[in-house]
Amino acid sequence: MPLISKTRLNSLASVAYKSVHQATRELSEARSRSIKSVETFNIFLSHRYLDAKEVLALKTLIESHGLHVYVDWIDSPQLPRTNVTKETAAELRNVMRRSQSLLYADSENSAGSKWMPWELGFSDGLHGRVAIVPVTDQQQSSESFHGQEYLGIYPYLTLTRDRTGTERLFVNESASKYLSLSDWIKGLAFRSVG
Repeated sequence: MPLISKTRLNSLASVAYKSVHQATRELSEARSRSIKSVETFNIFLSHRYLDAKEVLALKTLIESHGLHVYVDWIDSPQLPRTNVTKETAAELRNVMRRSQSLLYADSENSAGSKWMPWELGFSDGLHGRVAIVPVTDQQQSSESFHGQEYLGIYPYLTLTRDRTGTERLFVNESASKYLSLSDWIKGLAFRSVG
C-alpha cells in the first residue's frame, strides 16, 4: 500500500480547491467561527503550520471518507500557534479529550514544531490511538516506511485502491497487518493479511 505523498496531496488540493482565492475565502470563513465546546472529532490532526497546504488536502481527503477532523487553525483560529501558553495547552487538551484518535503529519517541517511532540504524547497517554501520516516528496510503498526515532513505534496511514477502484485509508502496524482507518478509530485489532 502506498504512503500519502505530497504530490498526491497537492493533486487533491488542486481538485478540492479550484483556485487559491477560493481556498483563502473558505479559510477566512472558517476563521470567523469557532468550535462548539461539546463538538467531538474522529481525528485530531497534529501538524506543522508550514505544511498548511498538505494539511488542508489531508483534512479534505479524510473527511471525504465520512470522518470529522480537527485542525487548529481551521477549527480554533483564535488560538495563538506561535507561543506555548497555558491557555492554548488547556484548549488543545480539551479538544484532544473530545477526539477519538490523533494523526501525526510527519514532514521535513514537523521536527521544528513546539506542539506536535506534546500532542502526540498527550494523545498516546489519553487513548493510545495515535498513527503517523508520513508526508514526503518521495513516492514510496508502505513496506519502506519505518519512521524515525520514536515515531517508528506507531502505526502509519496509507492510501490504496480496493478491488472496485475506490480509494481507502488504512492504518498499518506493518506491511502485512492493517485495518481501515474507521475500524482503527473504533479500537478494533489489526488483522494479518497475506
